[in-house]
Amino acid sequence: MHELPLSQAAGLIGLSRPSGPQLVAMVHHGDENTELPVLWRLCSAMTELGYSVTVLDATKSETDTNPGLQELMDYRFGYGSPPDAAPAADTPEWAIVSSAQGVQNMCQLQTRTHAKRIESLHRMGQLFPGCSLIILYGGVDALVQMLGGTGCKPLLTVADNKTSLLTSYLALKRLLLKAHLTPTLLHMMAPPSQDRQLPAQSVASHLSKCAKSFLGFELNAIQIDPEHSEPAAATDMRRLAARMLENAVALKAQTSAFIGTDGTGVIGSANRSH
Repeated sequence: MHELPLSQAAGLIGLSRPSGPQLVAMVHHGDENTELPVLWRLCSAMTELGYSVTVLDATKSETDTNPGLQELMDYRFGYGSPPDAAPAADTPEWAIVSSAQGVQNMCQLQTRTHAKRIESLHRMGQLFPGCSLIILYGGVDALVQMLGGTGCKPLLTVADNKTSLLTSYLALKRLLLKAHLTPTLLHMMAPPSQDRQLPAQSVASHLSKCAKSFLGFELNAIQIDPEHSEPAAATDMRRLAARMLENAVALKAQTSAFIGTDGTGVIGSANRSH
């Protein structure tokens, strides 16, 4: 994995950045107390690396007062009116777009062919021409349907409790068996002062053993220690961001060829409307 010192990161990444937005993903498996702080810190790290970030939050539904992905899709590719309000932006550094309905409809319309899946992702990327990075945060079933065969490595977090261990294993199983997606596993260690249901080192170890025994998969988890000082913690997140970017899906703004993980060339068409 490329090391990205803060003083050089933005410049180095900018030299090789593709013309269209890139797509990375994070799995929602019910542990929001762990997932959301990681997501916001990841967004912060990505902006520090020079990316303009949009989060497609497929855990939150679009509403009349808070339009999101579905309204953008209706307007861009259908016959709907422009959204009455811009997608919500909770901070000045990145935009958060409610996307539950839009993602659900994309999953329903997608066929199982790799070409159609990639075309659908390219079309979604066209909705955010000023964005250089899209983070899709959603349930495992949605990610399986949308990202299967793309080579994306969704971020999967696990915390120091039995519930998180169970739900992360179930998510890992579906990602591997249903879509051949190998996640980036992040173990967020709890501070030593907190009561743990499982010893800190055993959580990643348990998940690794389950993955090897039942799924035949060798798993190496990234661990972030809460005892790290703020500069060290920020460095940890930048390294995690760089690792995710290495496996991002390029969403081209113009017609281009996408080479799938099976080596098949797929043409992603831009500037199409229906």
